[in-house]
Amino acid sequence: MAGTKREVINEHLQINDQIYNMTCLSIGNPHCVIQLDTISKDLAEEIGPVIETHPLFPNRINVQLLKVLNRNNIEIEIWERGAGYTLASGSSSCAAASAAFKLGLVNKDLDVHMPGGIINIKIDSDGDVYMTASVTGVSKGIFMDDLWAQIRNFRKLKKI
Repeated sequence: MAGTKREVINEHLQINDQIYNMTCLSIGNPHCVIQLDTISKDLAEEIGPVIETHPLFPNRINVQLLKVLNRNNIEIEIWERGAGYTLASGSSSCAAASAAFKLGLVNKDLDVHMPGGIINIKIDSDGDVYMTASVTGVSKGIFMDDLWAQIRNFRKLKKI
């Protein structure tokens, strides 16, 4: 994030003549969490790309629109940097839960609801975040022989 090094909690961000409160953090990758009373896919698609490429974020940023349902449940819509609107994301879930906890809005054990599913997040006393969810297969494919040959050659070159 551009500017002085600091913890960014509930700071103002102006987008399209609207002021939003943002909390920014890293879960190994950068996230900007915007808490709102109403969230939607349309809003994520409208302001997500503007926030992602805002001058405050020279390396771009992931965006989560956060709605607190109660102390144990939040809902998010996700704009992922470089990918666009996303149905579900583990790092986005961790970031949104951490931001909501840091803002005092939720308990340490909560569920994150997304269009693509629900992830449980637990935050320990040190602030470490643990994510648990089910795994669902979404596709099945076949790698062609020439791809396998390239992988074998790469491994030989790198001595993996």
